[in-house]
Amino acid sequence: MQIKSGEWMMTTTEDRLRQSESLEELWKQPSAELKRTQADPPPSVRRASGEYRDWSRHLLFAWLAIIAALYVFEPTPSDSSTPPLWGTIVLLAFTFSLLASMVGLAGRRTWGLASSALAGGLGMVIAGACAATGHHAGGWWIVEGAAFTGLAASSLAALRAYR
Repeated sequence: MQIKSGEWMMTTTEDRLRQSESLEELWKQPSAELKRTQADPPPSVRRASGEYRDWSRHLLFAWLAIIAALYVFEPTPSDSSTPPLWGTIVLLAFTFSLLASMVGLAGRRTWGLASSALAGGLGMVIAGACAATGHHAGGWWIVEGAAFTGLAASSLAALRAYR
């Protein structure tokens, strides 16, 4: 069987035409994406909007402002005795959790919110210890307790809003 050059071009062109038509048919078909099932959770609107990031920034500034204010306005201790060992341990744990929360909040990490809540809780323990030991005269422990309770509650609210 002998094919002339004109016939060969014609069959090649017809083959290409059929191939392009089949490609066009594939193009017109709907995509084969997987359908969302009931088990798949919908994407979180809060994460997409970055709401937790605003919480991080506000909490970071609140921590800095409150720690600075507590440091500036702290009255002198009423007794010159050294604090008990458990008080030093709680203060050390508070310092480390505060530093971790500063780093986490500055980096807008979720664990920064959790560390901030932990630091607020430890701050409330410090305020209670201040009242129990009579470390500061007057009601300074009330100021400390209110400040740390507000920071812990804000941190927990932010953590809840993120999830």
